[in-house]
Amino acid sequence: MTATVRTLESMSLVFGTPRRPAYTIPRKDRLGRSISYDDLPDGSATLFTGPPGIGKSLELDRAEAVAEERGWTAIRVEASEDDSLENRLTRAINDDLKKLHSRYGRLGELRQTVRGLTRRPRNTQFGAEIRALGAPLPVQFIAKHQWDATAHDNIGTTLNDFADQLAALARRGPRQGLLRRRTGRQKADPILLMVDNVDAGSKHDLAGLNELAAHLRRRGLPVHLIAAGGAKAVTLLMAAGEPEKDPNEDEEEAESDQEPGIGTTVTNQFDIRELAPLTDDELRPALTEPLNHARIPYHHDAIDELLRAANGDPSRLRDLAEGTLALTDPRTGFTVDVARAAIERVSARAADLYQGAWTNCDDAQKDLLAKVAAQGPNGLWMPAETQPSGPGHWQVIDRARQNLVARGILREDGERVHLADAGLQNWVNAHLGQTPAAAQGAPSTSSARAVGQSAGPSQPALDQAKVDQVLDRLRSPTDPVRRTDKDGRPISLDLRIPDGTSVLFTGAPGMGTSLELDRAQALADKQGWTAIRVDASPREPLEYRFVRAITQDLDTFRERYGHAAARTTKRLVGDLARRTRSAQSGAEGRAGIPGMFQMVGKVQWDSSSQDTVGSTLLELADHLGKVAAKKGEPIMLMVDNLESASDHDLKALTQLSKRLEENRTPLFLIGAGGERVISRMMKASGGRSGAETTVMERFDRRKVEPLADDQLRQVLAEPLRDAEIPYDQEAVDILAKAANGSPRRLGDLAANALELADAQAGLTVDVAKAAMAQLNERSRVLYQAAWNRCTDAEMELLRKAALRGSRGLSTQSVAAADGPGRWDLDNAAQNLISRGLLRKSEHRIEVADPGLQDWLQTRLGHSAAHAGVALPTAPTAAMSQRIISQATVTGYDKGLTNDDNNRKFNLNR
Repeated sequence: MTATVRTLESMSLVFGTPRRPAYTIPRKDRLGRSISYDDLPDGSATLFTGPPGIGKSLELDRAEAVAEERGWTAIRVEASEDDSLENRLTRAINDDLKKLHSRYGRLGELRQTVRGLTRRPRNTQFGAEIRALGAPLPVQFIAKHQWDATAHDNIGTTLNDFADQLAALARRGPRQGLLRRRTGRQKADPILLMVDNVDAGSKHDLAGLNELAAHLRRRGLPVHLIAAGGAKAVTLLMAAGEPEKDPNEDEEEAESDQEPGIGTTVTNQFDIRELAPLTDDELRPALTEPLNHARIPYHHDAIDELLRAANGDPSRLRDLAEGTLALTDPRTGFTVDVARAAIERVSARAADLYQGAWTNCDDAQKDLLAKVAAQGPNGLWMPAETQPSGPGHWQVIDRARQNLVARGILREDGERVHLADAGLQNWVNAHLGQTPAAAQGAPSTSSARAVGQSAGPSQPALDQAKVDQVLDRLRSPTDPVRRTDKDGRPISLDLRIPDGTSVLFTGAPGMGTSLELDRAQALADKQGWTAIRVDASPREPLEYRFVRAITQDLDTFRERYGHAAARTTKRLVGDLARRTRSAQSGAEGRAGIPGMFQMVGKVQWDSSSQDTVGSTLLELADHLGKVAAKKGEPIMLMVDNLESASDHDLKALTQLSKRLEENRTPLFLIGAGGERVISRMMKASGGRSGAETTVMERFDRRKVEPLADDQLRQVLAEPLRDAEIPYDQEAVDILAKAANGSPRRLGDLAANALELADAQAGLTVDVAKAAMAQLNERSRVLYQAAWNRCTDAEMELLRKAALRGSRGLSTQSVAAADGPGRWDLDNAAQNLISRGLLRKSEHRIEVADPGLQDWLQTRLGHSAAHAGVALPTAPTAAMSQRIISQATVTGYDKGLTNDDNNRKFNLNR
């Protein structure tokens, strides 16, 4: 048999190109739902994530193709640490100006906004000179004066401003309305803003994406953000919201102030779609369909060989398919012998890549790789590696696992890990001279769907209008529950007036601190008061945020308070960004014949007599307070997202609070942030000394606590009744208990449940349990990202808390040990509470999210112990899957309330 070597051109004709494959695989998540961007999702920001080669960029290609097919506008860039996102978007818009102009017409405001994205302060200088001739001698005397005419720093525009302009174009629609008439749609066609390779972007860019996603969600704009990044993209986005660290601050101390950016396991801005390895059945058409179209014969056993070697990786399957095609005889097609020869050739050619991956591993990663490779097809049961290791050692092993999974070298299957590439496994074993173990038991099912592929109800689904009505009520700032403090007083400003001129709402992520600002803003809108609301950001100072917010509402301000007040406000706001303008004077003498020869002598000096003072938030507050007092109506300055504020911003707010208390005008400062905001503001108030002042005593501090189960039942049951959706009371009880006090988590659970419910039965017990399992499954990527960010002490404390389940840990036991490192766990507890991973009640702490608790127990090998099953040796795959399924479905101790569990634990003690 003579093999015919085919050319690269003919190969590409069969299987297409890497970016334009001949067959597009429909991607689904582990719940059986479509991942690909076939239509607009419910959310306004989507993030595709997964290991290298899994097909993230292909999903952006698919979204781009959908946009082109439907006549939508798509703007695509790639993130890079060496070039800001603003620069890349500017170039993308400039490249598409003709296309955008032909579609939307005038683009003046968009072009101005785009220019502002990359605008930097330009020092404009004016100058004047006086020349005196010394006739009849050939002498000139020259006096010069130059001054800086740049009065203010140019704060430019933001990504949010850019999105607002895109939304304005989308609402305006095509210039001639051709596409709208063609489709018969009156709704604005969306604009897709796509960012690839986000994990390669700078921290500044990632923080901008977080803010853009939140802005799109809050404003409901017809602009959809679609991003793609590696397995650690979520972790990086979480960390992007941290304030910039002071270079003079101790590294360990700075680490303790970390706050989440994208959110936590409870709340996040993105619809995260994780691309997992594909099943053989999903991959098979990617081989057979192109071969059938090209009329190339093949043996099914050969296809099976290639699929086993690809191990769910579409990128590797393509390499194997092209390698097989290069060795194929057109008369016999794909045979088993040819497929095996191609597999060996592809692995041999990848030897240098395997060596490179091995070289880039640290000692812990190499040790783990060696152990996994030695297990052959069985994989390595990780609890056997981490449980015997003491504190400080098992974290090293787990961190090696994290990095190898993110690099696509290892894959996780519950408590087991496997090498993703059989070729790399053979290379490692050969490199180390070790013989892999023989296969034991059933083969791994790592690429199978872990949770049922329920795509929706079997009966007719619920009316979407009713579902939207319920979900809107759950997200509403005016929910039916009166949130109270420990003294029974309402904490919402529409129910209880402030005790002073400064109010601070604090709470864990997902508890509803921003909702309290929403309620205050709704009250102001209802009463006709002025509310100026901004979000703190690590990307720019708080003053710039107020400049933008007040400037945008200046017309409304003028209508309410008059032209004189508006002019003064505009001047003060402009002075917030005022810069010192330098001026220079000089004298010059010239001797000689002009045009032939001259000798020049000159002197120049700085003639600025003083720095430009400008204004601060304090002067702005003085003015706004007088305006409010004259009008007889309060003005609210609201600052959200304080956990992301810099120390400079927090110090400015403490000074502002002091000034408001001294002025006693109807100007109120209302802030909202995470658990660590109070301690950070206390520290910032002392300036460089770091010694706290008493400034926080001026704030009316209102803690947003978790809701009780009966409150959550009321929050869910009332909207269901009003929407006339049938429900079982037990189903509502299950969802309320699974929410574990978080209204945000309750909303996510309800959204999942209503998606699964049918019109006749409504919300049943089975639907509620399925919704819990599905939400936990969808949250896996968030749990992993939060775990990746943990320090060794935080990992140790989470492990202990997860092992204790709903009983939790006593705070006394956390800080019981004497000696070095005594307070590591105590500091870790404060950090984890602020990030919403742990929750403190009285003197006990527990894992805040039942789904996270199950995930930790599965990862660390405690799920069986929690269920009362002893595991002296590694369990079988079937046993592990049964335990995982049980943990996923329950999430809490059956038959016992949280109070019952606490009483039981106290009695046992």
